[in-house]
Amino acid sequence: MPRWNFSDAVETRIRITSLLITVCIMIFEYLSGDISTQYPAMYICVFVFPAVYFTNRIQTKYFPHMKEYVQATRIAAIIMTLSSFGVWCYATYLRLSIPPMPNHLILS
Repeated sequence: MPRWNFSDAVETRIRITSLLITVCIMIFEYLSGDISTQYPAMYICVFVFPAVYFTNRIQTKYFPHMKEYVQATRIAAIIMTLSSFGVWCYATYLRLSIPPMPNHLILS
């Protein structure tokens, strides 16, 4: 398994940046969200926590006999977080760039 040997300061910066981006996405969704963008935002929130909190220090302290499984879980969570972020960006771009359909066309 690939293992990143980041220092604690770098891990903290990655964690803070990831969680701040997630908070900004959730605030944006709360203020002007749509069903097409809320599901990817929800998946970002679900997968960002194992992605940023299963650091090498946490793996060594709490999971000493299962480090490889926890590292695999972290890699899968990072991939799912990034893919959900990509889907959210694309869905948000489509929602904001395509003008809404007028109501009289929807009802007919």
